[in-house]
Amino acid sequence: MVVLRCTQTLLRRLHQKPMGVAPASSTVLGDWYASLLWLHRKPPVLAVSARSLLPVLVPARDPASLGARFAAALGGVLTALEIPADQIEQEQRHMAKVAFARTMSRQILGTMNDFRRMLDAAPDQPLTKAALELAEAPCGPVGMESPDRVTVNLVGGGRTN
Repeated sequence: MVVLRCTQTLLRRLHQKPMGVAPASSTVLGDWYASLLWLHRKPPVLAVSARSLLPVLVPARDPASLGARFAAALGGVLTALEIPADQIEQEQRHMAKVAFARTMSRQILGTMNDFRRMLDAAPDQPLTKAALELAEAPCGPVGMESPDRVTVNLVGGGRTN
C-alpha cells in the first residue's frame, strides 16, 4: 500500500476524505505528497516521494484512475533512471492499494513549490521528461543531493551519473 498525502485542493478534486491516521507505506520510496498544479489548460498532479523527493507528473483527468496512472508514470520515470524492471514491478505492486491522507511536511511542500516554479520555464514538454529534469535539481531536504541520485541509491541498480 502507498499513502498519497494530498493537498486540500487535490483531495477535493479527487472527492476523497483523508484518513485520520494513515498507515506506513510499504513502498521503498515511502509516502508520496501530491498537489494539483495550475500550469496550463491541462493541469497535472505533481507527486513527490517523501524519502527521495523524486517528482512524478500525472495528468489530472479521471480521479478514479489516479492510483493506476500514477504507478504507471512512476514506472516510466524509474525506467528512465535505469532501475531494473523487477524492482519497478515490485514498487508498482505495493502501489496497487492507495490510501489518501493530508500533507504533514512543510519542507516537502516547499520543495514542491520549488518544482512548480521550475516547471513554469518549460510549458510544453512531455510530463516524464519534465519530471526527470526536476529530479536533477539539488534539494536541501536530501542534503543538496538530486532526487534522481537519492532514488537510485534507495531502490538500487540504476544509473549513477
